[in-house]
Amino acid sequence: MIQIGTLLVNFEQREIRQQGRPVRIGARAFDILEVLHRADGGIVSKDAIMDAVWPGSIVEENRLQVHIAALRKLFGADRELIKTVPGRGYMLVSESRHARAAERQSGAPSSGGLPACAATLVGRHVEVAQIVDRLGQACVVTLVGAGGIGKTCLAVHVAREMRDRLGEPVCFVELARASTREAVLKALAGALRIDASDDYLTQERLADVLAAAPCVLVLDNAEHVIDVIATLVEALTARAHALRVLVTSREPLHIWAESVFRIEPLAVPATDSSASAILAHSAVELFLTRAQSVAPDCGADEETIRLVGEICRRLEGLPLAIELAAARVATLGVEGVASRLDDRLNLLTGGLRSALPRHQTLRATFDWSYALLDAASRMLFRRLGFFAGAFTFDAVCTVATEPDMPIAAVISSLSELATKSLLTVEFYGAIAQYRLTESTRAYAMEKLRDEGELQRIASRHMQYLRERIEHGKMPIGDMAQGLPATEPRLALDDARAAFEWAFSPGGNPALGVALAGSLVGTLLQGGLLHECHERSRRALAALDALPPGSVDTLCEMRLCSAYASTLLHAGGDVHEAGPLWKRVLVLAREARDEAFEARALWGAWNSTLACSDIHASFRFATRFQAFAERCGTPWQQVLGAEMIAVSLHCFGEQEQARVRLERAIAALTELGADAADCVDLPVDPFNFGNGTLARIVWMQGHPEQAMQLVENIVNSLRPDMLEPSLSHVLAVAAVPIALQCGQLETASRYLAVLQSQVALNRFEIWQAYAECHAGHLDILQGHPQAGLAKLERALQRLMSCGFRRVLTPMIAICAEALARTGRIAEARTRLDEALEFCLAHGEHFFIAELQRVQGVAALQHARAIQSGGRASMAGEFEAQGRRHLRDAMQTAREQHAPMLELRAVLTFVDHLLERGETARASSLVADMSTRIDLQSNAPDIRRLAQLLHAARAADQSHDLDADSGRPVMAGGM
Repeated sequence: MIQIGTLLVNFEQREIRQQGRPVRIGARAFDILEVLHRADGGIVSKDAIMDAVWPGSIVEENRLQVHIAALRKLFGADRELIKTVPGRGYMLVSESRHARAAERQSGAPSSGGLPACAATLVGRHVEVAQIVDRLGQACVVTLVGAGGIGKTCLAVHVAREMRDRLGEPVCFVELARASTREAVLKALAGALRIDASDDYLTQERLADVLAAAPCVLVLDNAEHVIDVIATLVEALTARAHALRVLVTSREPLHIWAESVFRIEPLAVPATDSSASAILAHSAVELFLTRAQSVAPDCGADEETIRLVGEICRRLEGLPLAIELAAARVATLGVEGVASRLDDRLNLLTGGLRSALPRHQTLRATFDWSYALLDAASRMLFRRLGFFAGAFTFDAVCTVATEPDMPIAAVISSLSELATKSLLTVEFYGAIAQYRLTESTRAYAMEKLRDEGELQRIASRHMQYLRERIEHGKMPIGDMAQGLPATEPRLALDDARAAFEWAFSPGGNPALGVALAGSLVGTLLQGGLLHECHERSRRALAALDALPPGSVDTLCEMRLCSAYASTLLHAGGDVHEAGPLWKRVLVLAREARDEAFEARALWGAWNSTLACSDIHASFRFATRFQAFAERCGTPWQQVLGAEMIAVSLHCFGEQEQARVRLERAIAALTELGADAADCVDLPVDPFNFGNGTLARIVWMQGHPEQAMQLVENIVNSLRPDMLEPSLSHVLAVAAVPIALQCGQLETASRYLAVLQSQVALNRFEIWQAYAECHAGHLDILQGHPQAGLAKLERALQRLMSCGFRRVLTPMIAICAEALARTGRIAEARTRLDEALEFCLAHGEHFFIAELQRVQGVAALQHARAIQSGGRASMAGEFEAQGRRHLRDAMQTAREQHAPMLELRAVLTFVDHLLERGETARASSLVADMSTRIDLQSNAPDIRRLAQLLHAARAADQSHDLDADSGRPVMAGGM
């Protein structure tokens, strides 16, 4: 509220109060009062008043006089505050007439005249103190910054500080409407309250006045008359040595006396900040302050605070944009504002009525700066809108210029854009990078559309990005060593933004597909599998809708390969991968592209393993081996041998698989990782092979050796190749082998890392796989119900997307838990289905476990029947159980898997002891002990050792009893 006489006036709310009560006044009279107030004690002609209050209308002078009379009546005893100046107009006296008269007689500048501004300046207290200090050292200080960054408001607060605390007289000059040298001089003369007639008004006269009564001269909004202001300030400071000048402009004056103070945006929170941390940032404070004036409850919960932080971050701390966004909270809410920032130029309107027109909308702020550019700089500026991240001079020349545009002109235009605060220049050592803010870029893109240049520049930009990617100039990870720290990420952001534009309404899908074909390889190399999955999926959908021949074969193969590879990690239907690899294989053979032919064969083999179609995996493994022998490298030939070995393992041929794997791993080690340039694999074949070998070694009864292999694999992973290799190794080798070996603490550590990694990278399939392991761990730790709940949920998720790689052991664990907790029918159903699948698809390596658990389920059924009083029926199920256990032992022995045989033996022995068949139990234990290293600490082997010890003790007791002639006691071992 502003006090005028006895009235309190709020021009923004158009409200007048007198002695606390609202006063009614006509709209025209209120407008006249505002015009007189804005003149700050200056004379306003009748024509100027009528033009402002009745724009575009012919108005009789008596209508103006009627409203002036109404205002004087409202003022009552203070009616003389509105003065009539005969022949010139009217003025509003806001101070005592004696003070005004004394001021005019002395020729001293006014100490008032500061425009309305927020009483509290958010987040700028340090800057105010720095500028006040700078004015004490330099005679000219220019506040430079982008439009809407708060230069005027900061200048007003500095002026208030100088006036109120330091007692300095202040003269504030608004230059927004001054477009010529004469207009500038008149504006300055009006602020100094000296005669502004053409004959009398000269630069020298103004200098004389300021020399006689030094002050702080504030020249606001100087960028459109920058040359005039530069000349004027030099002349004034040369004659008025005690004068200090504070200028606000979007570019510096470039004069010797000038000290430039660049205004930075308000502080914004980082993406992952807590609610309390978000509230500590000045941009958020400004937003909430303005928003709460129209919506008092704004910011009452953490989710709203998080959204406010996101809004401020996307508006990059620009105060005008933040205030305009906050004003929209009353109608859209915070969530509505956040969701509409992509259309910010239409959203951010409706500034304060008292603000200059160019500060009432974000678009108008940019219009003002754009109008100040020459034609070449306008062209360059709008074309730079396609760069979402940082870009270099080479990028500017490639994308934004015409062939006949001289390099000197490009340099000059970039300099002009940077000088006018439309372009940010950042240096990383000697390397210069340029960047547009998100809001500036939105305006540049709008201008590009208006000029009809969008598709042409888009095509150039896409081609530029593709060439950078293809030539390795947009690296991620280790490949980015030696480049500026932000360059790889910003370049990737640029490609992401171009991709989104291509598939947006009005974009160009063909360009987007071509860019995606180049981009997916970079995403895979950088470990960004989930993003690669989404972008390749969208690009493939667009490609299939385009006319044939819209993109080249290489692009199509890249997209199909990327999507098929990432399906196995991102949670899609893994059955989709097979047709995609076959598509790649056909294209590769037509194009005679041997590298992609190898990639397609390996991918098809890997996808069949993911579905546990072992018969099909053999076909692709042998085809890969034939390809490698025909035209492949030594590395490919060894890889083919490894593929066949892994398929043999899954088929149940453990002896053959182990020999072949050991030979292949030794050959791969000898060739070295540098030779692996023929097939771009998401999982390193060394780790893939060693993980399989560790499982075979465990199955063959060597738990400690298996754990040592696991440890070696985990230790061999380098930071640059963590994912998806780490998750794969932990999920299919490290965690399950540690659990089977009874090393629960080690398994828990590995499992924690696995769960963290898969959550971080959003590997949905491996998340469900980790949940299976967590359920198994719960069961081993004595929590069968909790473990079973996790297992059932995770298995359902995995099987719904067709993923079955090494899933049979999980099914067996789940079925055994079901049987032991009384859900026998469900257990038997799961086992029958799993066994049928394994036999149909050649997945034999865990059939012995399925048969063992079938035995457990049948014996549990027999016990349940017997406890129900139907002993006669129990015998049938008991016989079934024994048969299943014998089948399990036989299958494991045929597959040379002693550990699986041992598990079946132990289950059978427990049953025999329960039935009192100690002799047969002893025989099984003794026979099994000849094929297992009893020195191991694995739980199953420790159990075997205990049983063997008990059997031997029982035999000794039997011998002693026979010698003494005493009867032998029947019983356990």
